[in-house]
Amino acid sequence: MDRTTGRPGTRRIWLCNAVTVCAVALGTLGTFGTLAAPANAAPANAANGASANAAKATPANVANAATGGTSGPAARAATPWTLRTPLSETVSTEFWDVAATGAEDAWAVGRKTDGTDGPTPVIKHWNGTTWTDVPAAGTGDEPGQLEKVSAAAPDDVWAAGVQSGETTSPVVVRHWDGEKWADTAHAAPPEGWMSFVGDIAAFGEKSAWLTSFDWDQSSGASTSRLERWTGSAWQDVSLPAAPGGGEVQPWDITGTGPDDVWITAEAVTGDVSDPLLYHWNGRGWTVREVPTPAEHPTGWVANHAVATGRGSVYVVGKTNDAEAPEATMAAQWTGSRWRSLPALPVDEANAAGADGAGRLWIAGWSAGGRHSVLSRWTGTKWATEALPADVTEHSEMSTVSGIAAVPGTNGVFAAGTAGCQSDPVMCGLVVSRDVR
Repeated sequence: MDRTTGRPGTRRIWLCNAVTVCAVALGTLGTFGTLAAPANAAPANAANGASANAAKATPANVANAATGGTSGPAARAATPWTLRTPLSETVSTEFWDVAATGAEDAWAVGRKTDGTDGPTPVIKHWNGTTWTDVPAAGTGDEPGQLEKVSAAAPDDVWAAGVQSGETTSPVVVRHWDGEKWADTAHAAPPEGWMSFVGDIAAFGEKSAWLTSFDWDQSSGASTSRLERWTGSAWQDVSLPAAPGGGEVQPWDITGTGPDDVWITAEAVTGDVSDPLLYHWNGRGWTVREVPTPAEHPTGWVANHAVATGRGSVYVVGKTNDAEAPEATMAAQWTGSRWRSLPALPVDEANAAGADGAGRLWIAGWSAGGRHSVLSRWTGTKWATEALPADVTEHSEMSTVSGIAAVPGTNGVFAAGTAGCQSDPVMCGLVVSRDVR
């Protein structure tokens, strides 16, 4: 089974949906399966071992995308976003994340799929003028893909993804030292298990964090994992117990430095999840319950966390409904209290990040739309902007799956995938705002 792109769902019904979609997604633009969930596919609630963090590839969403009509006036409107990569790759390319250390140093990662040999990791580097391919380090004879990237400095960049083997799929973690990418050893799951990446974040020398989980295809059992790079190896880290009980499942990572790390998690009891926000101050953990807009039978999940300054972090999420979100949520921890934000202007946030000025951005689809939109929190409301016409008028559909600040500027990069109107079907896209 191809690893249908997307973050894990929490309910078993999502697994059935994922199997259906992944059977037709690759190479079939009309299904919208690959664009619908731009990261690594995961099973549903694998015995409550995975959070419903972006289960986009469901029949309802596929139908919405397929009937969304043409790009429409909103998509053709003037926009401050600029396409930085032409939609003209010679093989199908998908970007799932982006990171930057400045206006002349950025990275986009994903996969390329050429013929029947399976996907191979793709890494592109921005030098301030052009995006160029960079060798991704050896993966042996196994196909693979990279799904997350984080950069602390031009010579300190981390990327994580998976290899796709016949009976198992281990997480692969790579590090850029300024000259080359190299693999770092990471434990493989047991035979017959599949691994899935949650997030990776770099905060400087000897400070990187990784979330992932393993899922047993036969039994449905799963194990969530939080790890920290010690400078020589990945070390398991245990989070404190949830305030109200339940199994703690870590997911998204953000922060401003080694002593200011934030991790979203869910406390899962049965099919119900409660969103949590953990903080590491360099010495110990603090855990806070994330406020939700209302009660929900299956609870809520925290898809994304975005730190916009020390002591300031946004949490973006949705109801714990694996087929489609019934409602969205966003809240900010100000350092002393929670501040609730209005419901998101999209049906679900596929990506969240900040720009160089510390402003929160999210990306997702508006109702019935074929193309992602990007929305900025102004402090009082959501301001929504379209992708450039080079994307909306020259591709069938698109999604944005990664957003990254450009330090030293007010700018931001966003990366994703567009459905090309001709072969090679999928075209990786990178857009920017306020970046020269």
